[in-house]
Amino acid sequence: MINNQQNPAWWKNAVGYQIYPKSFYDSNNDGIGDLQGIIQKIPYIKSLGVNFVWLSPFFASPNIDNGYDVSDYQDIDPQYGTLDDTFEMIRKFHENDIRVVFDLVINHTSDQHHWFKEAQKSVDNPYHDFYIWQKPKNGREPNNWVSLFGGSAWEYNPATDEYYYHLFAKQPDLNWENPKVHDAVSQIIDWWTKHGVDGFRLDAISHLKKNQSFSDVTDQEAAMNNVPGIDKFLSELSDDFKRNHLMTVGEAGGVPVTRAQQWVDSKDGYFDMIFQFDHVSFWEKFAVGKVDVAMLRKALTNWQNGLEGIGWNALFLENHDLPRAVSYFGNDRDMRRQSATALAMMYFLMKGTPFIYQGQELGMTNVDFDSIDEYRDLDSRRFYQEELAKGATKAETLFKLRSKSRDNARTPMQWTSAGGFSNHEPWIEMNPNHKMINVQDEKQNSQSVMNFYKKLTELRLTDPILLNGKYHLIDTHDHQTYVYTRESGSTGYMIITNLSDEPAGYHVPIEYQNLKLILTNQPDLQDTRAMKLQPWSAYLYKYERTTSHEINE
Repeated sequence: MINNQQNPAWWKNAVGYQIYPKSFYDSNNDGIGDLQGIIQKIPYIKSLGVNFVWLSPFFASPNIDNGYDVSDYQDIDPQYGTLDDTFEMIRKFHENDIRVVFDLVINHTSDQHHWFKEAQKSVDNPYHDFYIWQKPKNGREPNNWVSLFGGSAWEYNPATDEYYYHLFAKQPDLNWENPKVHDAVSQIIDWWTKHGVDGFRLDAISHLKKNQSFSDVTDQEAAMNNVPGIDKFLSELSDDFKRNHLMTVGEAGGVPVTRAQQWVDSKDGYFDMIFQFDHVSFWEKFAVGKVDVAMLRKALTNWQNGLEGIGWNALFLENHDLPRAVSYFGNDRDMRRQSATALAMMYFLMKGTPFIYQGQELGMTNVDFDSIDEYRDLDSRRFYQEELAKGATKAETLFKLRSKSRDNARTPMQWTSAGGFSNHEPWIEMNPNHKMINVQDEKQNSQSVMNFYKKLTELRLTDPILLNGKYHLIDTHDHQTYVYTRESGSTGYMIITNLSDEPAGYHVPIEYQNLKLILTNQPDLQDTRAMKLQPWSAYLYKYERTTSHEINE
């Protein structure tokens, strides 16, 4: 039986799998994935070799932002099932030695949450100070703060002649200056712990503290992210998590590695890991461009070196808010398998806990929607209307959405060549390439993306060097290759990848001896002293090193 108290750092030697419940598997054929669907697919999840799952929110919600607007933290959205289904799901994951991590959204709630329904009635209501309110200024919004989803971050409430603040959609932000908010959240954490949850991913956690001057700003980011004073809130939350022996990973975009060192310090940090986005946010949200491998090397190495000996990295390329990695980083047209596997090896064997997002293990790609009517993401729809209002064409705007829309990651999981997600029209269209990319076919192909991920997972979970060995970048000073080692003493692994559409050369330094090929996505072996790397090739070698000095980075 799983016991987190006996093994509090279980998350280090682990691989996680993120499930987006709405798009995973529909068991009752209403077009929407559900909890019983997840239960039915536990054997598949176990077959991947992962040992914990992280589930995006399925709490009660009006679904303005696909469940990230919670109206009751201790109840389930009926489209997914019931509390009994949830408890059954947790129990069956545990029976299969798979831990369960929930998404906890505590920067804001839905405006349908009973806290907010009470709060908006009057300034004297006990829940009023659970949220952030300001009086109108000259008959308008109190300041120039904007929502991350566009427009003003303030919404008027006639009953109190006040505006409430919402950083995202019209989901009122909680007022963490009020200690009662922490008390209420603490009770929610305790309640789910008693029902078997093993950890939490903390949504938008770097936004809890707000600039209390509420004055106009020129730097919107400074007013809404990692504001001085946030440490008090995080420290109090950390006590709740540690008391319950929970694994925590904070979503912390915009938090630099120098701050993250404090947040994930192994002795007295707030979280076990954080998700940072330096390697997936090279441009503005909907900008389109080719990822520069040199920038990628720099971003990831900064975090590997920055947390070495201090804290632990969370390793990922995809999640529910990002485009598909093989489309964003790779070549999803004529080198899909090669680029999906090369990218997998590149990130998966760094120091940290790897996360796989559903469908990533298949090499699922971005979807090519022809009309804005096919998009469901409110942020994508907002962007489309704003771009057209600026004079952009429909074709130009759809091109940007095909590259970066969140809906790219939210199309249904591709189980069979016929689709296999549901016998009903799905809530969002399935990617037509499910005929060629699906679980059924990937299982049968020994060279598939899925089987490559399985091999990486087995290596990551069984080799102590890949768990604790130090990361060293071998900087190739080019825009194609990413080469690094994981080393303990004089023994280590060398990871060599060509992340480009063109051939590349690489010469293994002379001090690396007795190289043994462990895994590759290529059919041919290489002369390791003068490698001719084919586009999107990846090689993992084990070696002995003749000198004990560290590699220059």
